[in-house]
Amino acid sequence: MARDWANIRTAPGLAFGTESGTVKYDDSTALLAGNWGPDQTIEAMVHSVNQSDSAFEEVELRLRSALSAHRATGYEVNFRCSKTRNAYTQIVRWNGPLGRFTYLNTASGSQYGVEDGDVVKATIVGTVITAYINGVRVLQAADSAYPAGSPGMGFYLEGARGSNADYGFTGFTATDRPPAEHQGEPRPASRVP
Repeated sequence: MARDWANIRTAPGLAFGTESGTVKYDDSTALLAGNWGPDQTIEAMVHSVNQSDSAFEEVELRLRSALSAHRATGYEVNFRCSKTRNAYTQIVRWNGPLGRFTYLNTASGSQYGVEDGDVVKATIVGTVITAYINGVRVLQAADSAYPAGSPGMGFYLEGARGSNADYGFTGFTATDRPPAEHQGEPRPASRVP
């Protein structure tokens, strides 16, 4: 069975997507292996160059996710690689088949986009999902559809070709301990790449 979602590639110090830019919602996706507790925190440093509002380039943090042939579930917190009024942060629930997702919350404007060197973070504690840019909380939503799954990363490209390595992550950590505001400082459980 073929997967409907694109893969993620790595180069020294960089993880990035492999989408063609012509298929909608086939986000490049990778999840961490192993058993993960339900409370998850992910933090990543953004790589972003040559950005233009003529294309949609998103960096994504995945929470409580699962991926198999023709099925992706879990939560995605995405950030558009732009600092213009067209930028956004979104919290999305993936519902299974390609193209089936639900926006749980969206915020638009330059303060909700990211650029090179920004640090993005997503947490899920109980049913509450929170998005941060450079340590500032920018968006929150609540949902109870998925009580378990793995953390991971993703990238989305639409409206451009050949620009995948122009945006991605230069650092990534994930933990399944509650964030610092709920318990002592979280310890990194995994570091990619």
